[in-house]
Amino acid sequence: MMVVRRFILSGLCIIALLALAACNSGGDNGASAQSSSSANAGATKTPLLVTPKSSSGKPGQGAQVIATPSPVSGGPKGSQEVVLGDRTLIIYKVSKQKSANANSTFVKLDLAIMNASEKEIQNLPAFFQLIGLEGDIFSYQYNSTDTFYGSVAVHTTATGSIVFQLPTAAATGLNLLYRPEVAQETVIVPLTIT
Repeated sequence: MMVVRRFILSGLCIIALLALAACNSGGDNGASAQSSSSANAGATKTPLLVTPKSSSGKPGQGAQVIATPSPVSGGPKGSQEVVLGDRTLIIYKVSKQKSANANSTFVKLDLAIMNASEKEIQNLPAFFQLIGLEGDIFSYQYNSTDTFYGSVAVHTTATGSIVFQLPTAAATGLNLLYRPEVAQETVIVPLTIT
């Protein structure tokens, strides 16, 4: 019985020594990796220049920022007009009001899309988003005029309202991101809230 105990104790000691040796050798490798890493840290590497390409093989085009939109001729104070290739975006009025929830605010846009082309254009809810000061994008539309969305016939105008619900803390310094089906006509317009 005594021999069995000694045998077990000897086996446990060997296992403990092997485990300790494994831990120590890991520490040596870490130190050597650290010293080789420190040696490479002083070397200057030239960054690799990467030019992104769109999946279609053509360079993409970003949104055009309209810093100072034209006022609407004969329109209300603060109205804005943005003339695009096949349409004109008219923002008559932007207003905000508190919602029932103190943490959210409604931002209402009274606007129009005027078709200036020789073919029908689209006007969809997904075309309109708000961008906050911090870069947050809000697309949740709480309410809108039912007849505003849909197809806009040749040389006609769709007029209506869109109401966005967003956090009260983000309801200042807003921009409208208008991204229609024609990518080249994507614009960002700073909103004048009255």
